[in-house]
Amino acid sequence: MRPNLRSDLSPGGVPARPGATGFGPGPRRGLLSAACQVRRPAVAMEPVESRPQMRTVERLTCPLCGSSGTLFYRDLRDCLYGAPGRWGFRRCPNPQCGLLWLDPAPVAEDIALAYQRYFTHLQSAQTGSSLADLRSRLYACYRQILRVTDFCIGLHKACRAVEEMCLGDCPPGRLLDVGCGDGAFLHRMQQRGWEVAGVDFDAAAVAAAHQRYGLELFAGDLHDAHFPAENFDAVTLNHVIEHLYNPLETLQEIRRVLRPRGLLVLVTPNPDSFGHQQYGADWFGLDPPRHLHLFRPANLQALLERTGFRVRTLHTTAVHADVFLGASRSIRQARRTGQSGPVSERIRPLRALVAALERYGEHLRLRRSPMRGEEIIVTAQPAG
Repeated sequence: MRPNLRSDLSPGGVPARPGATGFGPGPRRGLLSAACQVRRPAVAMEPVESRPQMRTVERLTCPLCGSSGTLFYRDLRDCLYGAPGRWGFRRCPNPQCGLLWLDPAPVAEDIALAYQRYFTHLQSAQTGSSLADLRSRLYACYRQILRVTDFCIGLHKACRAVEEMCLGDCPPGRLLDVGCGDGAFLHRMQQRGWEVAGVDFDAAAVAAAHQRYGLELFAGDLHDAHFPAENFDAVTLNHVIEHLYNPLETLQEIRRVLRPRGLLVLVTPNPDSFGHQQYGADWFGLDPPRHLHLFRPANLQALLERTGFRVRTLHTTAVHADVFLGASRSIRQARRTGQSGPVSERIRPLRALVAALERYGEHLRLRRSPMRGEEIIVTAQPAG
């Protein structure tokens, strides 16, 4: 089961996480004055040990190449959202692969328990409230400030490319967004002339997309949508592939519905990043137990080629490094204090400033180490 993966995302598509940059409930949303103390809407927060436990399955071998995995992390908790359980990651020792994967992993029938307090679900409770409106306005101010500094530091083009999912220079056609959430991205692309379609397992998000934007999207799995072959000019997956139980099958289905000269655009966390090197087991990109697979640039390219794609471009970016590094800092603090989600929403202006500066620092470091950004961005076309 794959839940809503785009609802309440930042304009670039990265999840807005609690306390990530220091501005309360999300790094890209909800900027309040430094004097404010933000509280979540009333949500019953029973102790973690009393919540329903997820059944798990052992995964000892690499899902990509079949090699026996070596234990990389163990005894991880969900410090951001308090999903029950203890988790680990294995790493493939094959130098041609190097995949990281969750072990043990929730069984597919229980994975919904990992999302009960996830940002896409909790923030939906605030939709339409005066507090949510205030957060949105202050968030817009924050984004305006970043746009100015982005231009000065040379990050504005990368930000625009991420916001447009690398489709800004493509002529409008038929677009499919896998993991479309509340349809905000598809709505923007529709306004630019695209004929849009979307798939999301979260029926509530699909209903919200219809209510807000009049979009008719599919609630369910991509395979169950039964799209005709060679039906789309572009397919996007923005922070989705890491949540999938079988990414190979999903990519094969995308290959089937994509036109011969169509474009696949994929964004996912980069375990080779500076942030992972700095924070290790506290790195935000791990996100257990929701992230099932973490791809390095090399094995992601190999997977795409294996499923019938030819990679056009593959690079990494620091566009959302403030989100990743700020959230990693929150996770480390929560782990050291024994907290198990949700993290505090107290406003921390200094943390926000530090996260923004780290973002620009990483952007500059990528000039020497271009594959060490927090996210991987790939564009690919059907081979042959």
